Amino acid sequence: CSTWGGGHFSTFDKYQYDFTGTCNYIFATVCDETSPDFNIQFRRGLDKKIARIIIELGPSVVIVEKGSISVRSVGVIKLPYTSNGIQIAPYGRNIRLVAKLMEMELVVMWNNDDYLMVLTEKKYMGKTCGMCGNYDGYELNEFVSEGKLLDTYKFAALQKMDDPSEICLSEEIPVSTIPHKKYAMICSQLLNLVSPTCSVPKDGFVIRCQIDMQDCSEPGQNNCTCSTLSEYSRQCAMSHQMVFNWRTENFCSVGKCSANQIYEECGSPCIKTCSNPEYSCSSHCTYGCFCPEGTVLDDISKNRTCVHIRQCPCTLNGKIYGPGETMKAACRTCKCMMGQWNCKDLPCPGRCSLEGGSFVTTFDSRSYRFHGVCTYILMKSSSLPHNGTLMAVYDKSGYSHSETSLSAVIYLSTKDKIVISQNELLTDDDELKRLPYRSGDITIFRQSSMYIQMYTTFGLEIVVQTSPVFQAYVKVGSQFKGRTLGLCGNYNGDTTDDFMTSMDITEGTASLFVDSWRAGNCHPALERDTDPCALSQLNKISAETHCSILTKKGTVFERCHAVVNPIPFYKRCVYQACNYEETFPYICSALGSYARTCSSMGLILENWRNSMDNCTITCTGNQTFSYNTQACDRTCLSLSNRALECHPTDIPIEGCHCPKGMYLNHKNECVRKSHCPCYLEDRKYILPDQSTITGGITCYCINGRLSCTGKPQNPAESCKAPKKYVSCSDTLENKYGAACAPTCQMLATGIECIPTKCESGCVCADGLYENLDGRCVPAEECPCEYGGLAYGKGEQIQTECEICTCTKGKWKCVQKSKCSSTCNLYGEGHITTFDGQRFVFDGNCEYILAMDGCSVNRPVSSFKIVTENVICGKSGVTCSRSISIYLGNLTFILRDETFTISGENPGVRYNVKKNALHLMFDIIIPGKYNMTLIWNKHMNFFIKISRETQETICGLCGNYNGNMKDDFETRSKYVASNELEFVNSWKENPLCGDVYFVVDPCSKNPYRKAWAEKTCSIINSQVFSACHNKVNRMPYYEACVRDSCGCDIGGDCECMCDAIAVYAMACLDKGICIDWRTPEFCPVYCEYYNSHKKTGSGDAYSYGYNTDNCTWHYRPCNCPNQNYKYVNIEGCYNCSRNEYFDHEKERCMPCVTTTQPKVTRSSTTSTLPTVPSISSSVAIVSTESINPTI
Repeated sequence: CSTWGGGHFSTFDKYQYDFTGTCNYIFATVCDETSPDFNIQFRRGLDKKIARIIIELGPSVVIVEKGSISVRSVGVIKLPYTSNGIQIAPYGRNIRLVAKLMEMELVVMWNNDDYLMVLTEKKYMGKTCGMCGNYDGYELNEFVSEGKLLDTYKFAALQKMDDPSEICLSEEIPVSTIPHKKYAMICSQLLNLVSPTCSVPKDGFVIRCQIDMQDCSEPGQNNCTCSTLSEYSRQCAMSHQMVFNWRTENFCSVGKCSANQIYEECGSPCIKTCSNPEYSCSSHCTYGCFCPEGTVLDDISKNRTCVHIRQCPCTLNGKIYGPGETMKAACRTCKCMMGQWNCKDLPCPGRCSLEGGSFVTTFDSRSYRFHGVCTYILMKSSSLPHNGTLMAVYDKSGYSHSETSLSAVIYLSTKDKIVISQNELLTDDDELKRLPYRSGDITIFRQSSMYIQMYTTFGLEIVVQTSPVFQAYVKVGSQFKGRTLGLCGNYNGDTTDDFMTSMDITEGTASLFVDSWRAGNCHPALERDTDPCALSQLNKISAETHCSILTKKGTVFERCHAVVNPIPFYKRCVYQACNYEETFPYICSALGSYARTCSSMGLILENWRNSMDNCTITCTGNQTFSYNTQACDRTCLSLSNRALECHPTDIPIEGCHCPKGMYLNHKNECVRKSHCPCYLEDRKYILPDQSTITGGITCYCINGRLSCTGKPQNPAESCKAPKKYVSCSDTLENKYGAACAPTCQMLATGIECIPTKCESGCVCADGLYENLDGRCVPAEECPCEYGGLAYGKGEQIQTECEICTCTKGKWKCVQKSKCSSTCNLYGEGHITTFDGQRFVFDGNCEYILAMDGCSVNRPVSSFKIVTENVICGKSGVTCSRSISIYLGNLTFILRDETFTISGENPGVRYNVKKNALHLMFDIIIPGKYNMTLIWNKHMNFFIKISRETQETICGLCGNYNGNMKDDFETRSKYVASNELEFVNSWKENPLCGDVYFVVDPCSKNPYRKAWAEKTCSIINSQVFSACHNKVNRMPYYEACVRDSCGCDIGGDCECMCDAIAVYAMACLDKGICIDWRTPEFCPVYCEYYNSHKKTGSGDAYSYGYNTDNCTWHYRPCNCPNQNYKYVNIEGCYNCSRNEYFDHEKERCMPCVTTTQPKVTRSSTTSTLPTVPSISSSVAIVSTESINPTI
């Protein structure tokens, strides 16, 4: 429906009339509703132009007046604007408002002059009021009121809506609408000029044109009727008809275009830009200024000119780089090409860090935490000489000994045993050695007052922070890639398999993984159920206040936000502050970890310690504190023996050191060079200006160095064997009693026992090993563990990708097929990528979830999956309202609990299966991908892909290369530091607004938080206990709490049930089938299909008992223990308990069961449900079958 010119109207039913009143009139609204979905009002000024438009959409009100747009409770806005489901953006020369809310869709367009147009959905037919008529499909009954046909001005008077304190007299004079015949001819010619072939009826427009001609200040001039010709042009364009460039410089001109844009009467409003050059949409064309063919709009450098795609600049951390410029980061160099970064990886050392008492980050950047008291194997590798192994000792700590934290690092080989702990250094004969210490190719020295460094010649380097919290950083050269095992992971570039146990299988949880690397007979690590902050509200507030310095704007840390995302460090800081009794050292250590990560990226945060009370460090004597210090050339020893203390670190470290020009002597004082003693072999030293005789030569100590005269002797002659440097003690047989009892688990690690103190207990006889049940067995009969269960010799478990067999206490795994990976979009904007990275976002635009054809040469993409997110909670959280799947010309759209399919693509095979709870799509793109898409008809959507080529995939689901480190790869091929920048880059429409923050609905709705935590706690309860060892439950629990808090405009229980169903589905993927729904908790009504029959072809049902036997019932999964080709999923099924439906045979088939492993290592053996072997397969029933699944 539209109005244009001095007062022409065309209603929803395409009836045209004229009315020129200047009061405020209702243009279109929904009749007889107390709060209509929309209400649009307008007022014309005396100059016949539209002076004001008011658009009311539920709680949002937009007012357009004098060319500016204001939104209630926001004020005047800039375009493009996106908020609460409303987008306002330029559309050619017009401005367009699109409202997409859960229950409605509406478009309003205007041009700040004489034009206003509204598009509504079909569902409002027969329900609208206002100048736009009743939208009932009949043209001639628009002015009927209470059975009478009214005149135009009487009908208009009914639509009048006066402003407060205004009485507007409606114009009683009927306008003469009898056109002059003399202009009919010229009007037809002018309309043909716009579009001779347009199917929009011309008659009404000819009449409007004639009225324009006769009411004009200079009657009969062609320019009199520009507004009517423009409207005809717009209506033809909206009907996707051909429109010519009919305007000329002196006929209906709309002004010049800026920069190098050109005017088009029919140009695509989907502007291709440097940030999204492939943008296309199905919108009709419009008039305005556009970039010439073959160029795109440069929206990055803000001068809004049109450039060839090769001249597009790139952007990074808010800085703009021209095409061809390169940028160097820590481990890669990137070149700007066609608006995208083309990056090359450089060889980079692996880093593993043990921080904050209980946090570990592996070489492949996987972070986890655990609480155990034992000595653990940190890293073993065939690349370390003399069977070298690196271990970490965790001990009880805190005033009340209730916590665990790192207390020592041990390096053990057949030549050395070196223990670095808080009280300096211990070597293998348990004597305390003074630093520096050297043994063969290992040198240990104090790099600063806070750090001890162990330098080796074989590619291993350890930096240990001794105060305020004991922390260790391990660095290995690239020759170790793929050759390490232990708590630091396997360093193969793949984050997903970092939890590789000593028995050669990947565990699901940190504590089970850590337990497999125990180097001694100790208790298993504890799984922390409770968040330490939940125990005391006071501690929590204090922790959050102190730690928030990391994330706040305007702090010393803000400089680094663009490079390193502070959120994980903030969470770690809060956890440490609540968990440890000595709060401040741990808060400072978390801030220090962030500062260290920043300096590893080349950004040294000076003075961060001064910004936090209790973090400053006081130096003794005349030493000074520095954020970038080293021992070399700052100690007297480094002058006389450079090989001992001159080993720089590549990441700057902090600590106290002597001022420039001063050197630290043996008494810990800073002295001048001339006062430095000289160091000899065997830790002896001579004072400055004294002399000593070595090998018959006299040497003087000058400026910290020995100056000798005469010919020195060969040191190899004076030392027959290097006994001074290496001393070996006896074997530790029986010296430590039961602490070194041989166990199967130690056999799997293959390391000699490292006891810390003697313990009494039972020990197996020689040649036998203790297994999990405490029995002694020979090595061949040692069991293997997986997921907290024990498997005997020769037993097999199967996952989707591999078959693993137990031999001698270790798993031997064989790849059996191409693997698939799943990306989940669930609840209020939660995404788990193909590589396992999780994040949350609150955008309300259309985003690309996954597509292919992302490599730099931009091949044609064979599929693209787009989600449209809309606001679904008062706090601003968003949910997916519809999913579109584009496969060439074939399109699936999933929305409103159903789906539509349009177009066709012979190169794609697909099959749709329905089920009461899910819709499933099996899509095969031959030679490329097999996809299974599962949608629960609400907000949960799973994309399972197995690919036959190494084609790159991109979008919000990540790049599917096995490494979660670079999952935030933006559209311009650069890895973003946080999810917001990443999410914003994958918008379909570049004009849709960016997201700047993620809301926390629980802090906005504290009264809902308690309810959410209580109901979601089923995930942590006994109901799901069988799955806790297989799938980490915390992210699912947190997502459930967030969604239950945010879902506050109806359907809150549904949101919560959906969130729990996602965890249940993740368990099912690992073969754990959990029956968690009850009649009171998230019930599913399957009985319905026993008492209702399907009618017709649609999805309609009518009451009437099924003639089939009434066997519809709910099942939490199909056959739990078996391998077959369908995805296992909960739903309503019509096969008996131990059958499944086979699509190909079109009948129920009996389940094939597999053997059950025995359950161990669980105090609740008797109450556990039978846990199946791992299979990621189960059946679903398709629609084209004898017993239809619903």
